[in-house]
Amino acid sequence: MNLHSILSTVSAEAEAPGVIDRLQSYVGNADQTIAQQQLADPDYWSSVGIITITGLLVVFLILGILIFIFWGMGQFFKSMDKRKAQKAEAAKAAEAVKTVAPVAVVEDAAEEDVVADDDEIIAVISAAIAAYSEADGKQYEIRSIRRKDSRTRSAWSLAGIGENTRPF
Repeated sequence: MNLHSILSTVSAEAEAPGVIDRLQSYVGNADQTIAQQQLADPDYWSSVGIITITGLLVVFLILGILIFIFWGMGQFFKSMDKRKAQKAEAAKAAEAVKTVAPVAVVEDAAEEDVVADDDEIIAVISAAIAAYSEADGKQYEIRSIRRKDSRTRSAWSLAGIGENTRPF
């Protein structure tokens, strides 16, 4: 091979258009449209496949990154909530230690339907608290004893039910 043939092959390879240049250079004619020319080109389908696979990989990679970020944020906020709960429990425990007072029974004056067994119930509650305070070494105060409301729903819930079920 002579130098002239080597230079002509190198210059021919350098002048060969790339896939994108070739795809953009299609010109419609009477025999084939631009779309028909592109579909007939074997490099067209490989470039479409590469672009499709690249797009899918980018989408799923970003989705994975977002999942990891949101998971990390969730773990961070859970740890923050645990710290706040531990601080609140420590504050309650410190406040409970400070509360030491003599045992006294105060009846609720707003209760009108007093039953004869109420005195016995109050005596049992007082005895249980006194036994607990002896075992604990502290003294507790009973500020009030109230009967639990027998309704299972709150007033707001009952009002909502009444509003939503009344006839037109």
